[in-house]
Amino acid sequence: MAGWYTFDIEHQGVPERAGQEWPITRMQTMKKTVTATQRAYEEIKRRIMEGGLAEGAPIRQDEIAQLMGVSKIPVREALMRLQSEGLVLITPNAGASVVKLTVSDYVEMLDMRMALECRALELAVPNMASSDIAKARQLLAAYDQAMTQQDWSDLNLRFHECLYAPADRPRLMNMIRSVQDLMGRLLRLRISMAAGHARSHEEHVRILDACEKGDTEQAVALLRKHIEQSQKEVQGYFRNRPLEGVA
Repeated sequence: MAGWYTFDIEHQGVPERAGQEWPITRMQTMKKTVTATQRAYEEIKRRIMEGGLAEGAPIRQDEIAQLMGVSKIPVREALMRLQSEGLVLITPNAGASVVKLTVSDYVEMLDMRMALECRALELAVPNMASSDIAKARQLLAAYDQAMTQQDWSDLNLRFHECLYAPADRPRLMNMIRSVQDLMGRLLRLRISMAAGHARSHEEHVRILDACEKGDTEQAVALLRKHIEQSQKEVQGYFRNRPLEGVA
């Protein structure tokens, strides 16, 4: 029948009997809703990551829906997804807000980074090819020449991802990215500021040298020390220079 599709599997919201027909218009509506939800998710997450929505800030569904030209339904679904990722808090009768984290939360995230990234590097070193080392060297050269703290932060993230890629563990990499997302771009920038450009670069070079030699144990030990030092400096940074929204 023109204008209809036939389904052979059951799905929530799909007609109960296999083979029952469903209008194309309804399918198109679902597709548009999914697309709108993804757009809302990406936009809200971007604002959180870049500091446009500060910790504890309310997230007004009406404003976002109007800005993006969508209904409140995809915005609400996007917020629920962000809540499951630990970025948003939805309180009954109060609405949604950006999660407010403490210094202890940040230190714990660095603990998580240490566990996940040391394992990733342990798996990656035996698989590293000369092209992997060359790419990492290029990123370090760019990092050394970078002039802004934002560039340092972004290149630092890319360098670490480059080191772990040969591990070929997509789920592990997704977990690492999730922790980085929860920390947020603004906090990564603060960590780069606290750690200092010169020290971080020297430590990165030593880690990569160990990787190039195939010395997995040394590379992992240097990475662990690198993250531990970042923890200490972040604690000192927040202790001596308290910031709004950080307890």
